Amino acid sequence: MEEQREFLFWSDAKAQEIINRKKYRYVDKEIPEFKEYVIKSSASISGVLHIGRMSDTVRGEAVVRSLKDLGKNAKLIWVAEDMDPLRKIPSGIPESFREYIGMPVSRIPDPFGCHKTYAEHFVSDYFEVLEKFVGVDIDIYFMSEEYRKGNFNYEIKRLIENRDKILNILNKYREKKLESFNPYQPICENCGKIITTKTIKIVDGKIYYRCEDYKFEKELAKGCGYEGIADPLKGEGKLVWKSEWAAQWHRFKVVSEGAGKEYIVPGSAFWINAEICEKILDFPAPVPIFYEHILINGAKMSASVGNVVYPREWLEVAPPELLRFFFFKKIMKSRSFSWRDLPRLYDDYDRHARIYFGLEKAENEKEEKHMKRLYEMSQVNEIKPYIPVPFSHALMLVQIFPNDSAIIESLKRSNHYVEELHEYIMERINHARNYAKKFVEHRISLLSDANIVKEKIDDEQRKFLRRFADWLSTSRSANIEEIHNMIYQIARECSINTKKAFKAIYLSLLNTTYGPRAASLIASLDRNFVVKRFREV
Repeated sequence: MEEQREFLFWSDAKAQEIINRKKYRYVDKEIPEFKEYVIKSSASISGVLHIGRMSDTVRGEAVVRSLKDLGKNAKLIWVAEDMDPLRKIPSGIPESFREYIGMPVSRIPDPFGCHKTYAEHFVSDYFEVLEKFVGVDIDIYFMSEEYRKGNFNYEIKRLIENRDKILNILNKYREKKLESFNPYQPICENCGKIITTKTIKIVDGKIYYRCEDYKFEKELAKGCGYEGIADPLKGEGKLVWKSEWAAQWHRFKVVSEGAGKEYIVPGSAFWINAEICEKILDFPAPVPIFYEHILINGAKMSASVGNVVYPREWLEVAPPELLRFFFFKKIMKSRSFSWRDLPRLYDDYDRHARIYFGLEKAENEKEEKHMKRLYEMSQVNEIKPYIPVPFSHALMLVQIFPNDSAIIESLKRSNHYVEELHEYIMERINHARNYAKKFVEHRISLLSDANIVKEKIDDEQRKFLRRFADWLSTSRSANIEEIHNMIYQIARECSINTKKAFKAIYLSLLNTTYGPRAASLIASLDRNFVVKRFREV
């Protein structure tokens, strides 16, 4: 790629913004020189880790790579927010776990019995597949361990001491003013819940609390009524979010982090923490990577209703590069994913591959540079080659042919097969096979007996098919485009409506009135079989 990039791609622009900033946002102070640029990603473990949560990490990784491309020392860290309370019961979790609502997920048992805790189970499962989507090393931190080790004690002490200043920051953005603020949430010593502890007073740095009921949006965390005293410097709780985020930025020396587009507005948790970070902790607020959330079938992903896509599930039907491509394209535009749209996503990705390798031209130079960079950044490690088998074509083949050897023979007939790309082609074939099993409702298959459809085809269609068979028998080397064009030409010569002509092709081969691209279907089949079938129906 170019040594001097025009910063068209969003992660390149973000890297430039990080490098070139000069001043704090809320304090009249110069940005220090960073020897290492730390990009942070995190996830609450109170819910399951689906592709929506993973998008934050993958987008952060893109900025790390852009910084590295600019010669900077950059790294990606991932923080497990495992001190967050369990808020609701995700789909697939036993109803008996309702008793743990309000407890830190790091202190809840694993519902499947294979790990020590709920948090450990989901993080372990997540990271087994995450490395397939990310091309840089990730430093992993668990907030439960960080608090237990005392790694946040400086931030905790400073934030508690300056809680009145934080209160003033919070109240600037509130119509209904808060009378007091405690940045620390202790765990109830009696019942182990964290969301139910209500601060009574703070004396000599100790938190006096009472355990009371707390109402989530859909669930109730029951308090036990216990009154206790917590020492924040002994890992007996956590910072609340409108302080903890700032503390993490200071502790890990973060220069940039992703956040949903809802955080753009003034007074959001991002900007409140940014102000706390600079004014209380004396560290420059990170550059935000704002993005729009991914929807599934037009609705927000929710594990409690099962409306989610998991990374492991994605890898059954598509490579990680395709999901990265989806994440990186138009990150500030609301995008909805549906499994039925996967073939079109493959087509879009393949077009970018053709542009990248110079097999096709973009509309203009600017667009071409952007498309090449998008394809490049979509790769996990090395640049994968263009695969000359469209996913829709692979999807057709896995339904028609019984095994891989028959599929390869078909690919050779249609000029889709390249020996050097065998591994990549077969990966796509296997993805298509899995996709067909999971998501194709009406599968196609070759018609075994022409007599079955003879009564469905009229004389006009029969004339077209026989004329077309004559051409096919003398044009053995015709490619897909030539076959496609001749369908229209012979239909005109036979004075038959093209829709009716295509219907005749599908009926004679598949016993359906519709199907995959007709020219691709014909090119994939044994030519003698097609000619014979068109003449006998």
